[in-house]
Amino acid sequence: MAGSAFGSGRSRSAEMPRLGYAARRLMPGSSVPAPDGTATSPGSLPIRLIVSCTAAWVISQLSYNALPQLLDPIKEAFDRGDEVVTRLYGYELFVFALVALAAAGPLARLSRVRVALTGGVIAVAAGVASSWTDSYSALVVCRVMLGIGGALVGAAGTAAAASASNPERVFGLITIGSSVVLACEPALLELWALGPHGLTGGFYAIAAATALMMPVLIWLDPGRPSQPETGSNPWSAILRAPNRAIAVAAMIAMFIYETGQGGIWTYIAELGQRSDLEGQLFGNVLSAAQLLGLSGSFLAIWIGDRWGTMGPLVIGIGVNAAASVGLGLCENPYAYVGLIVLRIASYYFIIPYVLGLMAKLDNLGRWAVAVDAAWWLGDAAGPPLAGMIVERSGIEMLAALPLCTGIVCIVIFLRTLRRFGSQR
Repeated sequence: MAGSAFGSGRSRSAEMPRLGYAARRLMPGSSVPAPDGTATSPGSLPIRLIVSCTAAWVISQLSYNALPQLLDPIKEAFDRGDEVVTRLYGYELFVFALVALAAAGPLARLSRVRVALTGGVIAVAAGVASSWTDSYSALVVCRVMLGIGGALVGAAGTAAAASASNPERVFGLITIGSSVVLACEPALLELWALGPHGLTGGFYAIAAATALMMPVLIWLDPGRPSQPETGSNPWSAILRAPNRAIAVAAMIAMFIYETGQGGIWTYIAELGQRSDLEGQLFGNVLSAAQLLGLSGSFLAIWIGDRWGTMGPLVIGIGVNAAASVGLGLCENPYAYVGLIVLRIASYYFIIPYVLGLMAKLDNLGRWAVAVDAAWWLGDAAGPPLAGMIVERSGIEMLAALPLCTGIVCIVIFLRTLRRFGSQR
């Protein structure tokens, strides 16, 4: 991810935007009817589930988190330009998104453990194969397989978290937990893998980290076989999920938004080089920034449902887009550090609200997995689009991408949440 916090607490409808009763009952911290008509209520936090979901999210994002640091090594090792290598990233993330979306329905009834372990095995095999090949075509196949494996693991973790009795807090905690682990990746990847062993070491390191975390996936929730979906294909379960209008609008908004974010993230290392931050120094800065960025998730937990969902989402997306634009323009190392912390913190801030809202729309986890897939689909579109902009117009023009996508995303969310509230 992801792709993902939400505070709990009693609903304070007087303090929320005027979204109507139905919209308010979907805010983080509120109780909602389960599919059988009963109400769900917050309970004790399932520690094993949180640990396993955190591991699932880390595994699914290891490759994506390393994309900026792998960009130059892949270009040099295979003698390819920006457009070609960023298309490779696009293939991997596009397949990731499609597999996650296809898995959204079946994961309401399948064993999340089996799905996650299968994905883990595929990811490890693809990572090892990537380190062996010297053919660019073979590398493309390996990266596509890595996308399939990561998608299965991440979707299983998201579905399991969405089915918890207190999904807001579970999503918040696994966002924080996975972010702490992933924050260590840039520095360790440069220190132990890319620095001494080059690109081969980087691929091996990601595969090894995946294998080490796979055992805790056995604690994922098993799904709900007592409420099976009888459709004949994976999409039928999604089509039957409730609250389709707001969920589909949210998917479109997050796809557009993440296209800009994925583009900036792909070149975050090169933007750092322009500000005299490179190599081990860049890895250390990025790791520290990700740790400091966790303040965004803690802020979301503290705010909870005091301001509803629309206000925090709009503010978070706006701040994130502004910081991303700044990163595309700045050349000062101190400004770069401040902007990257702000970008990551605002990103972590909105993840809990988006996934918490999707979990309330359908507590079988179908919309949570589906919107996460749309998020990853934006990540797939971002790198090729950014590569085209950089190769044809220069890296300075990259700042326009997150600006445009952020504005469009905010407009969609404002119109959708207001209309949904008035209709209900």
